[in-house]
Amino acid sequence: MQDRRGIEWAAGIRRRISGAAWPQGAGGWIAAVVLALFAGLALEICLSLPAIRAAGGGGASFRAIPFDQVIAEGFEERDGTLTLTGDSGYLHIPLDEEYVGKFVYSYQYGGLMNTLVKIGVYNEYGELCERDAVLTEDRNSRVIGASYIPVGGRAAYAAISVTRDRLREPGLLSVDFDSYPVVFTGFGTETRGGLNPYRLVFFWCAAGLVVLVLSGHKWAGMRPEIGFLAVSLSVGTLVSLSLPANKVSWDEETHFAQSFWMANYRSPVPVSHAVLQEFVTGMDTWPYNQPGGREEQEALDRYLDTEGDYRNGEHLWSIDLNKTTMTGYVGSALFLKLGQMFKLPFSLLYKLGRLGNLYVYCIVMFLAIKRAPVGKAILMFLGLMPEPMLLAGVYSYDPTVTAFMFLSFAWMLDAILNEERKVGWKEYAVMMAAFLWGCRLKAVYAPLLLAGLLIPGERFRSRREQLLMKGGMIAACGLLMLSFVLPVLIAPRATGDVRGENTSEIGQMGYILGQPLSYAWILAKNMLRTLPSYVLGEQSLGLLGHQGPVSFPWLLYAGSGAVILTAGQSSCGKRLNGRQKVWIFLLCGAAAVLVWTSMYIAFTTPGNTYIEGVQGRYYIPCLFLLWLVLNPRCVRADVKDGTYYRAVLALGGGVLLAAYGLDILPRFCL
Repeated sequence: MQDRRGIEWAAGIRRRISGAAWPQGAGGWIAAVVLALFAGLALEICLSLPAIRAAGGGGASFRAIPFDQVIAEGFEERDGTLTLTGDSGYLHIPLDEEYVGKFVYSYQYGGLMNTLVKIGVYNEYGELCERDAVLTEDRNSRVIGASYIPVGGRAAYAAISVTRDRLREPGLLSVDFDSYPVVFTGFGTETRGGLNPYRLVFFWCAAGLVVLVLSGHKWAGMRPEIGFLAVSLSVGTLVSLSLPANKVSWDEETHFAQSFWMANYRSPVPVSHAVLQEFVTGMDTWPYNQPGGREEQEALDRYLDTEGDYRNGEHLWSIDLNKTTMTGYVGSALFLKLGQMFKLPFSLLYKLGRLGNLYVYCIVMFLAIKRAPVGKAILMFLGLMPEPMLLAGVYSYDPTVTAFMFLSFAWMLDAILNEERKVGWKEYAVMMAAFLWGCRLKAVYAPLLLAGLLIPGERFRSRREQLLMKGGMIAACGLLMLSFVLPVLIAPRATGDVRGENTSEIGQMGYILGQPLSYAWILAKNMLRTLPSYVLGEQSLGLLGHQGPVSFPWLLYAGSGAVILTAGQSSCGKRLNGRQKVWIFLLCGAAAVLVWTSMYIAFTTPGNTYIEGVQGRYYIPCLFLLWLVLNPRCVRADVKDGTYYRAVLALGGGVLLAAYGLDILPRFCL
């Protein structure tokens, strides 16, 4: 009897782990959620205990360090401040050898305060060793006036090195940084007690993912689109709100300006100087000098909320709305309008507009995963990768391109493979509308529309409708191609993209048309050189805007390879055959060639054998179809679909959470 009970108990444990038995009903889910919340809270309390003890409980403990204790070289004391007198200076600030949360120094400088800070910390043995010192390249925003360097332990000293050469910013050559006096106004240590809300929510999201994967057989397994929506909305919101109200991603200032103008269409807006700076790249929004930590981000928010007037400012601002790209800003513009109606402070308004972009991306990706008959796991994994999610959580039209094109592909694949459905005008309208909504922003992906030509004739209700629909796809593809190819062929400009160096469309077209074989070889070399990272790795899936790649690019390659090899599940019992894969591969190749060629013409100096301006994120809209092509028929994941989808959700969500925990949280929120 005891053996039988033991066997039944073990079987029950296995069922619980597989998610088949627990939780059951509303009570089980409530218990799971409460457990996840408690686990996250307990972990955050444990990590916060040293700071809470040092601060004497809640609040913050600040200790100022008098100037008479500071050893200064290259500085002169003037009116209670230290002013740099030469081309370089050095400051040695003794600390109290007790627990230090953060070392703080305040300054007055009209440029970007870039310093090198070394903190002498005691190691695990309680010894002070030079090799254990924490060295930080501290890049500070112009508008904050204070820097907080994380320590999180016992420290003996802080050393600050500053040079005029380091203060000069090569990307801002028009600014005379040498004319600004460099003044340090104070030093101290600060230890903030209490819980960190960003880290706490991060733990809750991680615990929630574990509960969803282990217990969500019905929702996350049988309905993978619901699992994706839950993870993308929760973690995506955390990622977006953790970023400073500043330019952190590519061309975000331009995308914010377009979104803000759409929210106030045909109404010039009286904005202050602080708001005006968010529309351009300059010292206030220099992407490599972001707020470093929670305190600095709060200081930036205070500045923007005080100085950022978007209702009664001194500058009457408006721009020309780009009607080609306006479809990429609908979500952001709507949320910005709502924020303006509620008269939110500018920092909150800025972040709210980002959330509008994120939520459109999550919803459209949800619909794409739901409709796709094959490749649901690929869509889930790609959609949750750090780079696509970061782009969705900032001002950018790339998420609109990706999500709507994926939605179109999902409907196309359903029409190609699902024998139970006929293709009527409703289905055709969804395919075309979704593709055009996304592709009109970047017409280089136009060849991918021709994947619809693979729809078998028997799926159409009549021969006439087949010819009309496929003819419409060919015509739409041709018009999209002509929209960006024809102007270059008919009237190439003397200069290309102004962000490039010595660009010339006329010059590049001369090289391409005059020596086509040489250009073909240059194109092939550049495409092959970047192929692994653009298709599988950090350049397309792991770049966090101007902050660089994630800390673990190897995991992206491993995860991508695992998903490509195993993502053969089909809800309709059919998969792409060899002929269909060859056609799709050629279309993806054609889109990639157009991407590289467009950058060669517009962004690269004529005569160069390298191609500038191409980024891995330009490959993202192609990756769903390309990964389906690479998925081998001879490899199969011998598990139930529900179990497999939960494993992919755990992998994709885990990668996203790891990127947040290692690269975003400590950079902006600790």
